Amino acid sequence: MAAERPATLPEVTPLEEARPGRPENAVGIGEFWYEPEVWTLPLSPASRVLYASLCSFVPNGKINRRDLRNALSESTDAEVSGALEDLVRHGLLEHSARGGYTVRSVEDFRG
Repeated sequence: MAAERPATLPEVTPLEEARPGRPENAVGIGEFWYEPEVWTLPLSPASRVLYASLCSFVPNGKINRRDLRNALSESTDAEVSGALEDLVRHGLLEHSARGGYTVRSVEDFRG
């Protein structure tokens, strides 16, 4: 039985890093980066955008509900939650013990 998506996103979602060090081709500045290969993966556009956004928030150790909503503007909380679960299904995120997500490398993608 699939878990129900929450009606509203939590105010703060903890994030943890599981990606190896920053690759040469990373997009972003300093510790705020993502792997551009995400744009070539067979994911929905919403999931790709959300992954890139989450990667940029990993150094903060959290992402606020407002920032999650802004990443996918005009999407409902349920649609954002669906994109998060899509990333979990494909191995780019894992549920963490802190109630948030561990961000994994695009190399961990499962099709």
